[in-house]
Amino acid sequence: MTTNKLSIFFSVAIMLSPIGAFAQIASGGGFSVEKSAVANGGGTSSNGAFSLTGTAGQNAAGTRPSSGAFSHQVGFWSFDQFSPTAAMVSISGKVQTASGQGIRNARITLTDINGSTRSTLTGSFGSFQFTDVEGGHTYVLSVVSKRFVFTNPSQVISTTEDLTEIEFISQD
Repeated sequence: MTTNKLSIFFSVAIMLSPIGAFAQIASGGGFSVEKSAVANGGGTSSNGAFSLTGTAGQNAAGTRPSSGAFSHQVGFWSFDQFSPTAAMVSISGKVQTASGQGIRNARITLTDINGSTRSTLTGSFGSFQFTDVEGGHTYVLSVVSKRFVFTNPSQVISTTEDLTEIEFISQD
């Protein structure tokens, strides 16, 4: 080989040798390595002469392929462990005559799927409101009045957000 070719060969060999050292795969014996991300948790792995402790973080999530004397867990956060929580919403509206006048002291009842009820009376302008209603559910809202009869005395509602324009209209 000429001097230039030999020089290039050794330069490439020296540059590649650290890569080869980083790419080696450890094998043999029983051991486990877990990767963690800073969040809350971490983990410790040990076997015989060594111990490996992750930082305060979430253990890696996913599948655990294993073969022989070692295992490896792959993945990252697993969102199936989080379940949505229902926000609280309010339900409000008005009870009125066919001509648009508010009906006072009408009883409004809110019933959930388990049969639990909450009731309130309308104010002087026929307004009503329920607060702290669990969102994400279906309810039956009904009205009763001593003096008025309603075309639709019950309504089925689903609460995904605040409901502000529920109306009950009397027949007369």
